Amino acid sequence: MIETGHAVAAELLPFAVSYALVAMLPGANFAVVAQAGLTASRAIALSAATGTALGASLLAAVVATGAGMLPPGGVAHQAAASLYGAMLVFIGWNSMRRALSSRTAGIKQSKPAPIIRQFRLAFVTAAANPATALFFASSTLNLDVHMSAIAVAMVFVVAVTWFGLVGLSISQPATQRFYGRFRKPADIVLGGALVALGFAALGP
Repeated sequence: MIETGHAVAAELLPFAVSYALVAMLPGANFAVVAQAGLTASRAIALSAATGTALGASLLAAVVATGAGMLPPGGVAHQAAASLYGAMLVFIGWNSMRRALSSRTAGIKQSKPAPIIRQFRLAFVTAAANPATALFFASSTLNLDVHMSAIAVAMVFVVAVTWFGLVGLSISQPATQRFYGRFRKPADIVLGGALVALGFAALGP
């Protein structure tokens, strides 16, 4: 039983780490939650974080279910590792490229929006995120039903934790100054980590 738990952890740890890095990169999900956080309302920020986590989990479940319908083995599953590695390299490289070419801009305060509307916007944005969908497709293709269910749960935990922290902290002036100052180097480091993970997945 313990050995099985260790095997599951060893197989899903790279997925959890790579998804955490993907979630941390600026994108549609990050923008929606950050905008909610700038309203200075914790309830609105947490509703956006929860909507993002549920939307990402739903997307992961749908993609993993579709991947699970494919027959085990075969060309599709053999190509999954290569596609997964290539996706990580692509996402990481784009993050570094955007960071190197972007200019630092100030963060503007947002007007409060109804909690339900903010939740719905975050949920739809996360559930329809094409980049995340491609990531899930390439990373869950080789997982069985049990592993896929655990992976979906990991997506929710990582997303609600990270985006909850973003939503709650981004409204603080000190956090805004820190983010504005270190956003570029942070994006470069995160992108480099994803590129490294991608090349590791592409290796033999």
